[in-house]
Amino acid sequence: MKRVLLLTGKDFKRKWKNPVVIIGFMLIPLLFTFLFGFVFGSSQENIMPTVKVLSVDLDDSLVSRLYLGSLTQGELKDMINLQAVSGEDEARDLLDKGKASALLIIPSEFGEKVWTGNPAEITLIKNPSEQFLPQIAEEITETTSLVFSALLQIFSEEIDQIRKFSEQKDISDQIISDLSIMMKDRIGEIEKYVFPPVVSIKQMTQEKDEEAEEVGYSVQSYILPAISIMFLLFICNIVFEDLLREKEKGTLLRMSISPLQISEFIWSKILTSALIGIFCTLFLVGLGSVLFSIDWGRPGLLLVIILSLNILIAGFIAFLYTFIQTERQAGALMSSVIVVMALLGGSMVPISNFPILVQKISRFTVNYWGLEAFRKNIMREPVSQIWLIILGMLVGGLLLSVASSFLLEKKLKKGLYR
Repeated sequence: MKRVLLLTGKDFKRKWKNPVVIIGFMLIPLLFTFLFGFVFGSSQENIMPTVKVLSVDLDDSLVSRLYLGSLTQGELKDMINLQAVSGEDEARDLLDKGKASALLIIPSEFGEKVWTGNPAEITLIKNPSEQFLPQIAEEITETTSLVFSALLQIFSEEIDQIRKFSEQKDISDQIISDLSIMMKDRIGEIEKYVFPPVVSIKQMTQEKDEEAEEVGYSVQSYILPAISIMFLLFICNIVFEDLLREKEKGTLLRMSISPLQISEFIWSKILTSALIGIFCTLFLVGLGSVLFSIDWGRPGLLLVIILSLNILIAGFIAFLYTFIQTERQAGALMSSVIVVMALLGGSMVPISNFPILVQKISRFTVNYWGLEAFRKNIMREPVSQIWLIILGMLVGGLLLSVASSFLLEKKLKKGLYR
C-alpha cells in the first residue's frame, strides 16, 4: 500500500507540472455554462424561447385583423413573435430558409365566411427542420381559434347587427347606443359564468418531509454538472493513457523486475485519476458558485457525491482499458465511447427528451448517476434517495476498479517478457 501511495503522489505531481490539457478540459464546461446562460437566461422562466411565426393575411378584413391581433394579446405576446409578410411566396421562402418556426395563412373571403357563419379555415405550415417550437405554435393557434370561434357564437346576434350597420353609409348615434346596450346585456348574461369562473383550479404543492425551502434550479445548475462529468471522463482518460504508453516504451518491463508489482502500478493510476477528478470537480463547483451563483445544496452530501462520482469514473475508465491494446486504439476509441455515453446519459440532451427505451439505457451510464446525484442535492430532495445513488456509485466504482486491476494485470503481463 505504501508503494501505491508513493506512485500516486508522484503521478499526481507529474500531471500538474504540465497541466495545460487538464486546465483546458476544466475551462470548457465553464465556457459552455456561460454561453447557455447568456442565451437562455439564468432561471427556468427564461428557458422557453419566443416562437417566431410569419403571417400572410390574404383577406385583409376586420375579422382577419382581429384574429391576428388576438395572437399577440396578454401573455401570448411573450410567447409568439408574429411577423406580417405581404406575399405567400415570400413567406414560404423565408420558412424554407429557417427564418421562422411556422407560417400562418389567412385565406381570402375569411371575413365573409365568418360574418355569414360558414366554416372558415386557416392554414398553418410548420417548419420541418424544427420539432418543438412549431408544435407550440400549433397548440397556441388551435387554442386561439377555439376561443375566437366561441366568442363569435356567443355574440352572433350582435355580429349580425354590426355587419348590417357596416353596410350603411350613415350610422346614427341611436343605432350605436342600441348596439352598445345589446353588447352590455349579453356580457351580463355570461358574466356569472366567467367572472369568477364556475370551475376553478386550486393549486397545491405536496409538502416534503424536510423543512420547505425555496430552491432555484437554473440553466447553469444543469449545464455545468452535465458538461463537467463528460470532461471528467476525458481527464481520467489522460491518466490511464500512461498505462499503454509506459508498456510500449519498456518502462513497465523495468518496473516488473523491481519489487514493485504491476497491480500496484495499476492501482496508483486508479487513485491518481480519482484524485485529479476530485480536485477538478471541486474547482468547477467553486467557480460555479462564484460565477453563476449556483446553490449546490447540502455541502456535506456534495463532498460525498464528488468523491463517489470520481471513484466511479476512475473504475469505469480503467475497465474500458481492459479492452484496448495500443495507445492509438485508446485515442480513437475512448473519445467515441465518452461522447456516446455523454449523449445517452444526459450531458448533452436532457434524458426526459428521449424515448422510454433510451431512458432505461441511460441508467447504465456514469453521467446519469452523477447528474441525478447533483440534481437531487441542488433540489434538496430526500437524503435517503441521494444516499442510494451515492452507494450505487461507490459500489460500482470499487467493483469496476477491482475487476480492472485483475484484468489489466493479466493483459499487461501478456507478452511483457518477449
